[in-house]
Amino acid sequence: MISNKSNKQIKSSWSLLNIPIYRAMWIGICLSNLGYWMQTITAAWLMKEWTKGDPVLVSLVQTAYFLPTVLLIIFSGTLADRLDRRKLLIFANIWMMISALWLAGLVAMGNSNPVMLLSLSALLAIGFSLNQPTQSAIVPELVGIKNIPHAVSLYSIANNGARVLGPGLAGILLPIIGGAAVISINAATYLFLLTVLILWKRSSRAAETKNESFIKSVLSGYNFVKTSQEFKNILIRGSLFFLITSIILALTPMLVENSENYGIVFGCFGIGAIVGATNYARLASYYSRNNIVKRAVIIHAIMLVILSISSNTIVMSFSLLVAGTSWFFVMSALQISAQLILPENFRGRGIAILNMTLMLGYALGSPLWGSMAVITSAKTSMLIAGITSIFILIMTHRFSFPED
Repeated sequence: MISNKSNKQIKSSWSLLNIPIYRAMWIGICLSNLGYWMQTITAAWLMKEWTKGDPVLVSLVQTAYFLPTVLLIIFSGTLADRLDRRKLLIFANIWMMISALWLAGLVAMGNSNPVMLLSLSALLAIGFSLNQPTQSAIVPELVGIKNIPHAVSLYSIANNGARVLGPGLAGILLPIIGGAAVISINAATYLFLLTVLILWKRSSRAAETKNESFIKSVLSGYNFVKTSQEFKNILIRGSLFFLITSIILALTPMLVENSENYGIVFGCFGIGAIVGATNYARLASYYSRNNIVKRAVIIHAIMLVILSISSNTIVMSFSLLVAGTSWFFVMSALQISAQLILPENFRGRGIAILNMTLMLGYALGSPLWGSMAVITSAKTSMLIAGITSIFILIMTHRFSFPED
């Protein structure tokens, strides 16, 4: 069995890995995220090949991954507050593994139907929607509430390290072993985390909502949001920023000519996020969370403008690296603020509402920018997104984030 946490406050993010259960969980998350990004990039590239580059259908791949999360994550967050979170995580990861194997099998048999690809991508996303709020809700249990900022940074390193390696590996492996094999690798990456979860000796906790009806539990989560202006500020600014930044996922495949360069260029976005994760604490010692977000949004907008005017692979890579750093600063401000605001008995639902709002920005933004690219072009859409981002910042700068 893997033992539980220590409650001591630590001084650096990497020190959290001295906690055995957190270290094992973090490694499992690294592996599963790596597979997830390999599949996401593979699905987008397969759709581009099957549809001869239809921008709307390519952008809908991202919608397929994010829309089920938007629709189901409140349900998932409520389950995370009512059920055993360990068992729920085991179920979610088995679901995602089976979904990936199913898609890999159909692709291997020669099925190139875009509807099939979108449908099974959405099926994987259902498991993802069960996994995300539950995974976030157990973090204070693993590391202690005082170590949340460090845990958010390490989680970002896990996710964005995968964002770096996943596209690069997919770009290398796609022409060698094919899309079906790459997707199969994703299925295999869930095995380590499943083993950790099965061996985890979790302290039994009674769910504080178990005496409520399910509907009442859902409604009480929304009631908390209605009464917390700080949390509403997070949701408004987060949703609008993710609506803009969704253009990077949606249209980057349309800016790059081949899969190898696509993996390198998009991987730079993840490198940027890792740079942000390793430097956020230092920056936060000099600037308030609100000032960091303001500067990050401005820099992110400038990078979108640069992407709109340059086709040079090096320039695009650098722009996405800086955009990834800026993206992390905004995302980190959202996640840390939410964890600090939310009480324990609302944590699953509150995180679910936050993730639903952010994913809604992705889900709506992807087809929006795909349609914009049809009317104008991918590069013009990047320019419009950059300008719109500055306008949104001006309109919402008074919606402040809470300080520690």
